Amino acid sequence: MTHGAGVLHHATLPYRGGAVRVARLLLAAQIAAGDPAALSCEVAETDPEALAMTGDRSAPPLFGPTSPGDFARLLAGWPAETRAHLHTSTDWPALLGGLTRIPPAQPSFLTLHDASVLTGGCAYPLNCPHFPACAADCPRGFPDARARQTETLELLRALAPVIVAPSHWLAGLARDVLPENPPRVIPNGVPWPPLAQLPTRTRARATLGVAPGARVALFAAHGGARAAYKSGARWPEFWSALRAGLPDALAFAAGGDEAGGRDGLTVWPYVDRAKLRLLMRAADVLVYPTLADNHPLVLLEAASMELPVASFVVGGVSEIVVDGETGLLAKPGDDAGLVCTARTLLADPVLARRLGRAARARGERRFVVGRMAGDYAALAQATATGPRWNT
Repeated sequence: MTHGAGVLHHATLPYRGGAVRVARLLLAAQIAAGDPAALSCEVAETDPEALAMTGDRSAPPLFGPTSPGDFARLLAGWPAETRAHLHTSTDWPALLGGLTRIPPAQPSFLTLHDASVLTGGCAYPLNCPHFPACAADCPRGFPDARARQTETLELLRALAPVIVAPSHWLAGLARDVLPENPPRVIPNGVPWPPLAQLPTRTRARATLGVAPGARVALFAAHGGARAAYKSGARWPEFWSALRAGLPDALAFAAGGDEAGGRDGLTVWPYVDRAKLRLLMRAADVLVYPTLADNHPLVLLEAASMELPVASFVVGGVSEIVVDGETGLLAKPGDDAGLVCTARTLLADPVLARRLGRAARARGERRFVVGRMAGDYAALAQATATGPRWNT
């Protein structure tokens, strides 16, 4: 991106979730580089817990709530060289349609945080017999799925944005749907705090009131029990199976709306970045029973905290976690296998620490925010050649 060129990011939420976290990390890097940048969102969030998740209440410029159809008009009020960077939306046809009617001077960026812009409504077409073409009678009940997908894809062809996928897996889905505009792959990145600035495992446990020798598992996902793709509603079930034979084991679950606890599982609502790091430093394993995923930030943050992961081999998970080296992976749908891998890490703290250290060493070379921001900046520079309209 040429110095001084602006970027207006757009996401559904201003604070919660991995998509807007990526947007805010990029936005902060762009402002630090001297480029005007701001965030537009569709839904207002005033919950103090949501505000705390930013880690910085002196937030960068934020516009919203902005309806998807009004985003193009907001962008039109910025200097002509400003680039739109789209992340998520509640109404992709309205958002994309507005931009095709008021075309920006620079090609728009579209980061795929899930597959919702490629389908008739679902975030991930899990084992869908119809994908890549949605069915009029969607098996998951999304109304008018075929018509919605057709409309969205036609608008994407007209807008011809620069498409970015954080994982090769999601890039493959995008190529199946929109082969004429293949995405670039830019893996996500997160801040990588120096180890000297992190609490030790002993100190983290003392702060949380956890016994030094306890076996500690952590579940974490945006939405908590409502995180369907992360099996959030089944966390207690996984925990019940996992703790069998480990009487001193306990678990934390972070990311829901309500606090509570039962049978050794303590549920925290949304926590700020410092509390999440504390939980990760105290834990022996992050249990992540995701059914489909792109390039989840929580796995990168776990690696930065030297926390190994037990998960399924789905989506882009294996692009972050190397089975047997930085974590342990089970086959998709093999619940017993996932429980076994997580129990292995709980029962063998030496193995858990070795895999956790390897996860940090590998991630520090691949998944830092500076590398992510630099990759986006280089792509913006390479594509800053004027509009790319299809006729």
